[in-house]
Amino acid sequence: MSERKNNSEAYIHELEEKIVDLSLRLKGKTSELNSVRESNTKSIGKLIHNLRNPVGVIFSFSEMILEDIEEYTPEKLEKHLQIIKNSANFSLQLLAIVAKYSQLQSPNLTYSFKSLNYTELVNVIINEFNAISVEKNIQIEHVFSENPISLTIDATEISIALRNVINNAFRYSTNNTSIKITVKENLNTVETIIIDEGIGISEENLPDIFNEFFVVNTYSEDKQKCIGLGLSIANKIIKDHEGTISVTSLLNKGTQIKIRLPKK
Repeated sequence: MSERKNNSEAYIHELEEKIVDLSLRLKGKTSELNSVRESNTKSIGKLIHNLRNPVGVIFSFSEMILEDIEEYTPEKLEKHLQIIKNSANFSLQLLAIVAKYSQLQSPNLTYSFKSLNYTELVNVIINEFNAISVEKNIQIEHVFSENPISLTIDATEISIALRNVINNAFRYSTNNTSIKITVKENLNTVETIIIDEGIGISEENLPDIFNEFFVVNTYSEDKQKCIGLGLSIANKIIKDHEGTISVTSLLNKGTQIKIRLPKK
């Protein structure tokens, strides 16, 4: 009888522990879900805010063209259509950025990890910026290892992270400057260092630059609007790869961003 009682008590104790464990896991998932909902609500609010102006421009100029189409010269029509096209292009880019940001917040997010030549990947991304390099007369300097560096990563997502960081370097660099991109292999990590001679970031703003929708300069040197998601997206992707991203900067001197990815 005593043995049966002891077995019953042990069974009840085990059930209680399982219930507590399930309760804690449920609480964690609920908190995670609430965080995603809050993030999505914030994203939608910012999306609406940033879309108001370009959509308003598209509507206004479309209305002007329809009302006065007979009085439009080919030159004036082309000019106004170009404004509509630019506003539409910005809107589409904004939607894509917010969609990517929302995707990265999902608890069901998965990555496709594959082993690849990392230096080759970085080279491909750098070549995408050749046109803007020529346009702004910005010299790109590569410092790469002579030997291929193999990493197991999600190539698509890491490309997005690198592209966002390098794009920022170009956006906030003035004409006739240089950008240095170094890839080097350490014992346990691979470092990618991007150094520009741009406008830099003040010391007080540095702690916030990876926060979503944080913007130091609403417009870049080439008057392109920034909504503050590029570095947030890069930071999330790098962290999900068990890596780190850090920034040092001097106002009006330039910025250095260092990305470390683990060797696997």
